[in-house]
Amino acid sequence: MYEKAVDYVYNNYITRMLAFAVLFFITYLLISSQYNLNTQFAVGYGAIIIMLIALQFKTLPASVILFIKFMGFIVVMRYIYWRTFESLTYEGFFDFTGAILLYFAEVFAIVIYLLGIFTSLNLLKRKSIDLENYPQETWPSVDILIPTYNEPQIIIENTVLAALAIDYPKDKFNVFLLDDGGTDQKCNDKDPEKAEEAKNRREALKKFCDFVGATYLTREKNENAKAGNLNTALKSVHSDLILILDTDHVPAKQFLKKTTGWFLKDEKIFLVQTPHAFYNPDPIERNLRMGDTALSENDMFYKNIQLGHDFWESSFFCGSAAVLKRKYIDELGGIAGETITEDAETAIKLHDRGYKSVYISEPMVRGLQTESFGALVIQRVRWTQGMVQIFLLKNPFLSKNLKWHQQLSYLSASFFWFFAYSRVIFYIAPLLYLYFGLRIYNANGMEMLAYVVPHMSMAVMMSYFLYAKVRNPFFSELYETVLSFFTLPAIVSVLLNPRAPTFNVTPKGQEMMLDHISELAVPFVILITLVGLGFVASFYRLYFYTSEVDVILMTSAWNLLNMLLLVAAIGVTSEKKEVRRSIRVPLNSDCTIINGDKRYLGLISDISEGGLNIVPKDPSIKFEEMLTQSPNVEIELADVDGKPFKISSKFLKIFGWGKNLVFVFDDISENIIVRQKLIQIIYGNTTKWKEIEDNKPIMSPFESFGYIVKQSFRNAMFKDAYIFTFFKIKNFLIKEHG
Repeated sequence: MYEKAVDYVYNNYITRMLAFAVLFFITYLLISSQYNLNTQFAVGYGAIIIMLIALQFKTLPASVILFIKFMGFIVVMRYIYWRTFESLTYEGFFDFTGAILLYFAEVFAIVIYLLGIFTSLNLLKRKSIDLENYPQETWPSVDILIPTYNEPQIIIENTVLAALAIDYPKDKFNVFLLDDGGTDQKCNDKDPEKAEEAKNRREALKKFCDFVGATYLTREKNENAKAGNLNTALKSVHSDLILILDTDHVPAKQFLKKTTGWFLKDEKIFLVQTPHAFYNPDPIERNLRMGDTALSENDMFYKNIQLGHDFWESSFFCGSAAVLKRKYIDELGGIAGETITEDAETAIKLHDRGYKSVYISEPMVRGLQTESFGALVIQRVRWTQGMVQIFLLKNPFLSKNLKWHQQLSYLSASFFWFFAYSRVIFYIAPLLYLYFGLRIYNANGMEMLAYVVPHMSMAVMMSYFLYAKVRNPFFSELYETVLSFFTLPAIVSVLLNPRAPTFNVTPKGQEMMLDHISELAVPFVILITLVGLGFVASFYRLYFYTSEVDVILMTSAWNLLNMLLLVAAIGVTSEKKEVRRSIRVPLNSDCTIINGDKRYLGLISDISEGGLNIVPKDPSIKFEEMLTQSPNVEIELADVDGKPFKISSKFLKIFGWGKNLVFVFDDISENIIVRQKLIQIIYGNTTKWKEIEDNKPIMSPFESFGYIVKQSFRNAMFKDAYIFTFFKIKNFLIKEHG
């Protein structure tokens, strides 16, 4: 009923305008009593009480959820009304300049907040279309394209082997490896070592593809990055659909059967996108040791926001784990390449032509997160530049054919990436008052209690209300803090020259041999020092400016929040040792150890590409003595379909008071069937990965913030960060001044 009502409103122009008029009138009545502070106290804290009550319920009727979102809208609008017409005053040139910078930062944050409410107004949860309802001869043919550039060969091989093992008629799909690391340009590099490396890579990958049954493709020049690589390949492939997989995105067996049915249901569909899920923590989670507890950072997008985009008919192409209709890509002349986010650009162009997209929220690939903070920054700078390009060059409001809700949805997706401006201003603003006494936020203590506290409290609670199952509270603030100081210069560069950015490949497959401080820690060390000195300035002001006690205390509280997040930033840039070459996942699956003519039952506790741990079911057997004398065994285990297979292994060690046996696999590089089964067990077992994700706790705002602070102090290498920064600054000064 709720969905039908929303659908009717946004598709009926007169009803939509009437709804907006009523909403505007009610909002104006609720916020225009700014002169009555008692009323504003009642409205603000009444909303907080209602929200606190609502948060006690696990499920709520759709009408109540809509009311809560409207209430959040009212609270934020009364705040911005007060900020605009009451607290924004001219106190002098420098004061007003700072005030305007802060005001626009707040306006941006509020716009993103409201667009978030709009996007999540209703989440469309689609299911797969059962292909078995259609004759097999009508199933579309598929070309699986795997673009690669400089990734380690083992990562490439895993994805190719998993793609070849997809459960789909063998005569209806082909696998292509698109190698941009072995182009003619690379093989003829002026540097002999680089040229030799490219030739060796080209030969090795071609040999591998020939051996396993995939097709190796490369090209003459490295032009237009990933989009150019894909478009060159499109000249050599001719199927109805194309499935694009990043090099590290290992697909599950059922991928095509769960996605291609939508193209049979609706001729106008150009895209079926699925989530990107990962088997390792990102650098922020890893360096703060939060990977086993914190919800994955990308969950908020793939488990919530993208479902909202799908409801508003604007779920977009995310570069990988997506099936596209070939003939519609051909209409564009190939994958779009005017911006460096070719995926979103392609989607907005095809939506503009009236074609449709579908988002299925079931993860069916497992990929590799970047291992270092520096690599993460490279990735996010590229995303930022690309989405800012979309905002400038492909602005949805300049489109003549996008529907109004598609325009708002794409605005939300692209405008969000300007967050660095607000985040940097929020760190600088309290220091302008504490250091220089600039009146950039003109309010007394009572006004802050009436407007600021309810606004901030409601923002935190609304975020928890909307996203508690997909994003731990304050994690957005953490990620934006550590990224903003690097993405802000990137934003400025795009604003100055929108066509200048170039595609930088995200490094993956890195190893961390030692704990060390990232060179990107320097700005955070400098800023945390300035913020710390801000507390000294606050004590000075408390002593000499007694009439401003309320403002000083509020500003100091703001400064303290910034300080704690900067401590987390030092923790994030404290890179932790990581040398494991393959992921190890829990399994909890029965197996049999075959040693000659003897068979022993066991339980696989975890498994990797190199070996496994087994807990024997009969602890009375003296395995250590027996396996030391005869270490070569066969392990019989079940594949993802429950069918048994064997793998030759060697006993390595015993630990845990004899409760765990460790085995390493023999060389299986040429045993394609066994390798595919192992890859499916480790990366393609969607049920097991869902169990792992579902076991992560949902934290309250207080729990989440406390967890961030605790992990930050535990893992931040303060001494190393300050020593590194000292020598970095010293070397810079010597270089500049001789």
